[in-house]
Amino acid sequence: MKERTFAPAYLLALGLCGLAALTLPACGGSSSPMSSGSGGNMPGSGGSTGSGGGSGGETSGTGGDMGSGGTLPPADAGSGGASADAGSDGSVEAAPDAVANPDGSAAFNSTVMATMRKVADWQLMSAGTMKDWIHGAMWTGFMAIYDVTKDMKYLTAIENWAGAGWALNGGAGARGDDQCAAQTFFEAYLLDPVPANMVRLSAKSSFDQLVANTPAGRTAWWWEDALFMVPPGFARLGAATGDKQYFATMNQMYWDSYAFLWSPQDNLMFRDHQGNDRTQWARGNGWVIAGAARVLEYLPMDDPKRPNFVKVVTDMAGALKPKQGTDGCWRSDLRNANAFPNPETSGTAFFTFGIAWGVNNGILDKAMYQPVAQKGWDCLVSHVDASGKLGYVQAVGGAPGPANPGDTQPYAIGGMLLAGKEVGKFTP
Repeated sequence: MKERTFAPAYLLALGLCGLAALTLPACGGSSSPMSSGSGGNMPGSGGSTGSGGGSGGETSGTGGDMGSGGTLPPADAGSGGASADAGSDGSVEAAPDAVANPDGSAAFNSTVMATMRKVADWQLMSAGTMKDWIHGAMWTGFMAIYDVTKDMKYLTAIENWAGAGWALNGGAGARGDDQCAAQTFFEAYLLDPVPANMVRLSAKSSFDQLVANTPAGRTAWWWEDALFMVPPGFARLGAATGDKQYFATMNQMYWDSYAFLWSPQDNLMFRDHQGNDRTQWARGNGWVIAGAARVLEYLPMDDPKRPNFVKVVTDMAGALKPKQGTDGCWRSDLRNANAFPNPETSGTAFFTFGIAWGVNNGILDKAMYQPVAQKGWDCLVSHVDASGKLGYVQAVGGAPGPANPGDTQPYAIGGMLLAGKEVGKFTP
């Protein structure tokens, strides 16, 4: 199983605790109790109110491209460029040629890289400085394309977006959706983990508050989207500091939320328990499988919950495979594809990333799942127009819904770039 190498960050962390610039918890401190992580829909109170928790996902709180009060943006908000129908002449075709990765570690498909650049460069023209979840998810993709290309324009864009203080919306009080941006901040630190870059860990104080006073997962993360927004940040912060308390707190909250939202009959997540509890929503489940993969990227190999996160990816991949459309895309309603028969590219992007990551890291069978991820990528590519705009993205919401050829959103671009980073590593 291929994993990132964290030695530089962990070694540096031994000296971080004494730095006054950013006080760290005691490195390697004792772990808080962790939940059993058992499956099933456990009953529990507090989930529907979201008290003490995040901003409520896509339909409330800071969600929305205006960054305030849950105002929903139009389906094409946050982007420019001309609309185009699926399969326009500007679509990039798949090709077998490959180029060496910048670090020389493996071959990377040059056509996938070109598609990633085209999509990223189109979105970069209107990327803005918003730090809501819509853009936080987008910037995870810009970090992915920087990892692939080592093109400094993408890292510079990330630095400009983060700003001098690398702060979250809500500061130390940020919760839920507002913590999404932290995972990119922390990855930027891990690129060059030296004291001069510790400002990139400024969002740490928000996570420290959850460590000090840990709420129940079903209260703080009562909607499935939260499992992408926050846990990957915890995992990256644990890697950056070497403090296992961040992994322990993440596990305690994650597995309580999982028990609250998971459907063992379907091996998929419910969106929430606020009236939509029977919904099997594509993008919502995309957040979950992608979030689990992103946790595994930084979760120590000896973490007691690592096998549980692996099982989330394998269980969900098994459930998603038969629901994939013949065109390679998934539909917004996983229970009833005919409810919204158009392709839906945001869910498809996150599914493709999660499944491709599982293949590349040896937890999903290559013969069975690489074709699934490749078909997902090819469907995404077919809905990129000549300018680089990804279409058929469902607008901000909390349940399945329609999407049109010209509909796009920044979070889908993030998902597609994450997916490209993994699909580009495929070998025949």
